[in-house]
Amino acid sequence: MFKWSNKIKDMKKYIRQFAIIGALLLSGLTFAQQAPHFTQFMYNMNVVNPAYAGIKNGLAGGLLYRTQWTGFDGNPQSITFNLHSSVGEKMGLGLSAYNDQFGFVKQNNVKLDYAYKLEVGSDKYLSLGLNLGLWNHMVNLTDLAAIHPGDPLLTTDIKDYQLSYGIGLLFYSDHYYLGFSMPNLNTTAFHANLQKWTKGNVIHYFFTGGYVFDLNNNFKFKPNFMLYQALGAPLAVDLNANLFMYDKVELGVSYRLNDSFSGLINFMVTPNIRVGYAYDRTLSDMKLFSPNTHEIFINFMLPYKKRAFMSPLYF
Repeated sequence: MFKWSNKIKDMKKYIRQFAIIGALLLSGLTFAQQAPHFTQFMYNMNVVNPAYAGIKNGLAGGLLYRTQWTGFDGNPQSITFNLHSSVGEKMGLGLSAYNDQFGFVKQNNVKLDYAYKLEVGSDKYLSLGLNLGLWNHMVNLTDLAAIHPGDPLLTTDIKDYQLSYGIGLLFYSDHYYLGFSMPNLNTTAFHANLQKWTKGNVIHYFFTGGYVFDLNNNFKFKPNFMLYQALGAPLAVDLNANLFMYDKVELGVSYRLNDSFSGLINFMVTPNIRVGYAYDRTLSDMKLFSPNTHEIFINFMLPYKKRAFMSPLYF
């Protein structure tokens, strides 16, 4: 009985390993074409929309970490960092970066954001954004243990580099926002191994929005949405609803169409520092291998003095 139990465990282990290897190989073909997505996107907007830079009229920034396939070696992990500031009354500058890693496949992106803000009404603004950055995609084939030593396919790592540039629009007030962006319009990358230009990232489109409803002095209802699509891929939809209580605690739920359901919580540690956590439960067929996802973030904002309009940390 004990031997059969061990054999069953070994079989499950091998099945999981083959599944992961298959997914990794598939990601090696498509990873360069996919931008990372986040459950708490409303607190990580700089990564996808350069027009967000500087809207806080202060120095703002944040750090977010996301991990999937917990319990498996080489599971997908993402880290993002952003820092942005208003410059004068009309301009904003920002810096953002992210790192994605899935087994032997990695990608990095660092970009600078510039935004110009137009006042189009009473406390209503339209921000126009541009970004310029560098994207790098790597497949570390030499890290694999080859069945046949000297396999020429596994003796050289794949390295691609791409100059990225994009645009964004953001219309907002202190209680709502609507945004549209294409963070990378360049689809050509330089293949370092082959010393030639090749196909890089495909164009992604992002459409975002949110509103803050004042239920009373102590409760605010905050629905948010994100629609995004890689050219040639199905449309993805994220829907989110949060309840902000006593300007201290926020509880929420999110749904990613045909993919996952999430629970969120965050706290205002101080009036200008927010920390949060999200847990995703996969609903699609990927739940067999990736049932759980964890995501944590910290955001801050240091306000500048003598500003006429200060957007609160509602989004």
